[in-house]
Amino acid sequence: MEEVPPMTQTSSCPFAPGEQAPNLLRHGYLFLSRLRRKAGISPDANTPLRSRMLFKPVTIVRGSAGVELFYDNDRMKRDGAMPAVIRIPLFGEGAVHSLDGEEHRLRKRQLADVAYDDDKVAEFDALVRREVDRVVQDWAREPGTVYDGAALAFGRAAYRWAGIELSQKEASRRAHQMAELVYQFGHPLKGHALGWINRARLNRWALKLIRQARAGERHVAPGSALEAMSRLVGPDGELVDASIAGIELQNLTRPTVAVSLFASFAGSALVEHPEWVEKIREGGQPVAFAFAQEVRRVYPFVPMLPAIATTDTEIQGCPVHEGERVIIDIYGTNTDPNEWENPSAFQPERFLSREDLGTQEDYERLTSFVPQGGAGVYTGHRCPGEKIAMAALTAMVEALCRPGVVLSTDPADTRFPWTQMLTRSETGMRVRVER
Repeated sequence: MEEVPPMTQTSSCPFAPGEQAPNLLRHGYLFLSRLRRKAGISPDANTPLRSRMLFKPVTIVRGSAGVELFYDNDRMKRDGAMPAVIRIPLFGEGAVHSLDGEEHRLRKRQLADVAYDDDKVAEFDALVRREVDRVVQDWAREPGTVYDGAALAFGRAAYRWAGIELSQKEASRRAHQMAELVYQFGHPLKGHALGWINRARLNRWALKLIRQARAGERHVAPGSALEAMSRLVGPDGELVDASIAGIELQNLTRPTVAVSLFASFAGSALVEHPEWVEKIREGGQPVAFAFAQEVRRVYPFVPMLPAIATTDTEIQGCPVHEGERVIIDIYGTNTDPNEWENPSAFQPERFLSREDLGTQEDYERLTSFVPQGGAGVYTGHRCPGEKIAMAALTAMVEALCRPGVVLSTDPADTRFPWTQMLTRSETGMRVRVER
């Protein structure tokens, strides 16, 4: 068994002994903070930590220095970093998330040209607001949950935006499958098995869409995501396999559905900080936008991400060896006390008070704000659909602040387990609309 080099067991690079994968499954989002505490690292220190995971050495980083290392394409790669048992059901085999070098840059550019374009984002914003209105009307007829309503609204809007023409019933079914895929993938046994089943179903569906589009058997709107993915090419200039194109079509829609988890947390935040309801009513979209950003910063979503070192390097005096896995603590970076004042406090005003933060691109310049990845959209591994995700979440935040919308204050709706990944409240935040 490969040994962790003795030089890592120093004050500048503490070492936590033992295989840590079982502890990750046991402690969930609390795993990394517990590990740092056991290693004697101060809560306000960004000291790298060495340990073992999946029987191999691993270096765990956080904060701005960790982001700089983790998203350095000259020192890190993604291929082989994430275990296939997680990567395949979540992202799909051959997806952009596991690519490196020129192949990654080319694939990412083709995805970002669709999802990151401001005109395309404006189209989505109009669609998702209509779908959110429809969900609110449904809640007026029958109480529901923010999580389920957001998944339906975000999914139906995403498919229509992507140029995928579906019946209301079919769009709702696919949105449910995508939401279930994301929420259940990290859950042991039954949840994980369900993730694989939904991945297979969604792959077959998306493969059919691409094949129909390429064969001229389906209407394809010019400039749509469906058109772009049906024309997706590799480094050789040839069309990629239809199955890969189908997976990337899902990767332009599934992340939007996943934001329904943040929407349920937004409901919890409004219950726990009710003064923001009136502030959002008065301030409108800009205030809702800042509120949504703080939801993404404070509430847990992606706990960590892995990469593999492509060369011997170091971080803050801690050596990282070629071929070793590096893990970035996403939640710990978003709540890093060295970067954020009162890091664990929910304070949207921290963003509203800054004149340099207006657009999503402004927020993406914050090094230690990485809820959906870091570095550049076109050059790094940041999610190209982050603008769309924020459009969806902001629309739902505004809707939850409308007069007559009543969010449950029951602990079952506002509390969630930190040891479960991914997580939300037991109910998904119950909601009703009073006329």
